[in-house]
Amino acid sequence: MISTRSGSHRLHTLIAATVVAAGAVTGAAGAATAAPAAPTVYTGAVPYSPTLTVTPGFACFAVINATKLPQTRAMDYRVKVQISRFGANCGAFKLAVNWRNLTTGGHDGQIQTVRPDGSIEGFPDNILDGFGFAPGAGRVESTITTYSKYDESGDIKLPNLPGRATFSLY
Repeated sequence: MISTRSGSHRLHTLIAATVVAAGAVTGAAGAATAAPAAPTVYTGAVPYSPTLTVTPGFACFAVINATKLPQTRAMDYRVKVQISRFGANCGAFKLAVNWRNLTTGGHDGQIQTVRPDGSIEGFPDNILDGFGFAPGAGRVESTITTYSKYDESGDIKLPNLPGRATFSLY
């Protein structure tokens, strides 16, 4: 059992390094086997790469799997998020879904609170929608990242490997 503050910090650092290393190995394996492909125009469901992150709490981390759902409105999209939490006394954190329209250059996103149980505050079934003025038609790159705090006094990014997806909107 770790009883010192510095011991707890070392454990948190070890977990962060493990999450980053696991993601690097996974990414390297994927890069070695993936052949370059021409981008395709597809407006259906598109999975994000997993987001791996350390979260507040004792030895806490999360794996965030997300999918861009098929379009229901022109120039807009929705994201279904599944969050698996690991550790003891894991606390709330912020989840950011950002987008950049590669065709028009526009960019925006949203930040929501993830409760300790893995649900997203204010979004039934963990389906995020309402991305501001929407990305608009074109090729869109979207990322998912995490913060421990995000407000007017600044943001504190959690150690994470962001999830990514690229898709087209009509």
